[in-house]
Amino acid sequence: MKFFVIIFKNLLGYDGLIIILALVNLFYILPKLKKSNAKLEHSLHPTIYIPIQQIIDSIRKNNDSEIDLHLLRKLKEEETKCYHVFVSITTIFPLMGILGTIISLLRLVSFSSDTIMLNFTTALTSTFWGLVCAIIFKAIDGTISPKIAFNDDNFNLLINRIDRYTNKGDENEPKNIS
Repeated sequence: MKFFVIIFKNLLGYDGLIIILALVNLFYILPKLKKSNAKLEHSLHPTIYIPIQQIIDSIRKNNDSEIDLHLLRKLKEEETKCYHVFVSITTIFPLMGILGTIISLLRLVSFSSDTIMLNFTTALTSTFWGLVCAIIFKAIDGTISPKIAFNDDNFNLLINRIDRYTNKGDENEPKNIS
């Protein structure tokens, strides 16, 4: 019981910063990432299965109702930006835990048993919260990264199909070989 009291008591200090960052990642960055991922997937998925001639015709006619490459690129950039912020915050958690540990241990100015006990428990709770948050968000990342990769593959497939088709008939222009 005393263990939980110490852990939650230290939430008012440096550990609170770790928890606030976790809440921002969970309730702001993650929903934004999921929303941009879903938008891109919704816009991109039907486009992959359209015959290439129909895609090229819609681009040449500027018929934006069927495919808008600029919108797809914008959605892809938004998804990529959100994902990188999410991953960056996730990798910061263990570092914040270690920093909290170091800060707590640097406060050891007197070597009385009460001071040592207080600083070590504060140090260990910082490490605890940093690792717990890192583990949770790494697990969440494991479910999101395949969706990001799938959208990335589909986007690249679409661009490559368009590039190959548009460069196929041009003898004077160099071919894009990927």
